[in-house]
Amino acid sequence: MRAIELHRDAGAYALGVLGTADTCRFEEHLTECAACVIQVREFGVVVAHLAVYAHALPPGGAPPSARWR
Repeated sequence: MRAIELHRDAGAYALGVLGTADTCRFEEHLTECAACVIQVREFGVVVAHLAVYAHALPPGGAPPSARWR
């Protein structure tokens, strides 16, 4: 993953669709990037609303973004 892609991965992270390695890299990025933390929190709200409408959580329970709410 290139650094510029990290800023575009907030939505994928919030949905829990990044692979394991990309999730780890993105979580490292979140420790240094307040803008991405805000995006993940905002997307997390949308993901939660979608889960209510779908009556299901993503595989494995809550998406990783739940830790950043």
